[in-house]
Amino acid sequence: MIIANILGIFILFYFLWRTLKDDYQYEKIFNLAFLILFGFIAGSTLSVYVLNDYWFWLSLSGILIGFAIAIKRQKMKLYESFEALVIGLLPWISIVYLTNSINKSSLSSFISFWLSSICIALFFFFKSYYRSFTWYKSGRVGFAGVLTSAIFFLTMSVSNHEPYLSGSVAFILFLVLYKLSINKND
Repeated sequence: MIIANILGIFILFYFLWRTLKDDYQYEKIFNLAFLILFGFIAGSTLSVYVLNDYWFWLSLSGILIGFAIAIKRQKMKLYESFEALVIGLLPWISIVYLTNSINKSSLSSFISFWLSSICIALFFFFKSYYRSFTWYKSGRVGFAGVLTSAIFFLTMSVSNHEPYLSGSVAFILFLVLYKLSINKND
């Protein structure tokens, strides 16, 4: 698992840099990345001592807290940064699920690996074609990240990964997507 997490961290850093390099200085991007990493470490450490069954949710909560602190302190745009976070985290999650499926012979982790891999492909599809969708009239950045996250959590709720939590997050993300589609102001 250590190798999978190290590889995932490098992928996260790369995609954050690649997505945000045109809009922000590299210091801001890597400060964002390190605060996300610090949040992940804090959430993962907490999950070891408190609720081991909810490691995903505690790690994700730590990541989101680190993300929120970073974009607020560095005055980064929410949706652009969130999109970079999503494409950075999905490969990391995929690698962790693949490693878990191999180590524990877990079918549910293997299915989760494929679902998150499909979400990566969907992200790039949405990123390429979101402006041509007639129902998405605002054309704002963030569509690919929010929709891919919503689909990811929706599939996780269907595949019995804490269905109430995953379903609630998916519902909230679909509401954010609706708000994003009608709001034309940044």
